[in-house]
Amino acid sequence: MSKEYDKITASHYAAYRPSLHAKILKAVFDSSEKFELGFDVGCGTGKSSIALANYCSNVVGVDPSNEMLEKSLQHPLITYQLIDSNTFNFDNDVFDIITFAGSLYYAKSQSTLDEIIRVAKKNCRIIIYDFEIFLEPICIQLGLRSDIKQPNDYNHQANFSELDEQFITLDNEQINLVSLDIKITDLAHLLLSSKDNYVRLSEAFGAINLYDETTMRLQTVFKNEMTTLKAMTYLTSYSVIK
Repeated sequence: MSKEYDKITASHYAAYRPSLHAKILKAVFDSSEKFELGFDVGCGTGKSSIALANYCSNVVGVDPSNEMLEKSLQHPLITYQLIDSNTFNFDNDVFDIITFAGSLYYAKSQSTLDEIIRVAKKNCRIIIYDFEIFLEPICIQLGLRSDIKQPNDYNHQANFSELDEQFITLDNEQINLVSLDIKITDLAHLLLSSKDNYVRLSEAFGAINLYDETTMRLQTVFKNEMTTLKAMTYLTSYSVIK
């Protein structure tokens, strides 16, 4: 995951992330549910950890990107840690709820699942979720070249299928289409948080003051300070049965 974002795109990633994490978890948890200790794997700048903290007494968020953690959102219930492998520096049987928010695709392996099972308590819930915002129509309206897009095999629906699942049981799978109201200034950050789109925007508008230029171009296209995007949300939940 750490190679996916450099410092520039990480700054835009930190400046704005869609408010979908809490909405997705709200569809899974009862408002009265409370877990003692949560574990957010691939926490990025902490938006997903904060969403999880609504249901936990304490949360540990881990990420392999120092650039992301340097911009993490501080919260009294959350502790952030840098990791550099699929081995977690925690005792056995400590976590009550574990989440992967848009991170399992990068971390998916049998060793990761084995470590998750090791640090999870019996009956621990594992929630894997992601969202896909449809930005290509915006890129087309901005006149960006499609021929310089990099091939992308990213899978928003990544889960533990095709691994040894003997210690987990599948509870639920959901796919939903949602709408997202967004400020034009935030849409510029969202576009620039993707390395692929950053390259395309730089090629079209130049790298100098790219955020301001992108914002101005978007305002010209939409003639408004707000717009609405469509997104697909994906969720898979498991329980640990060791």
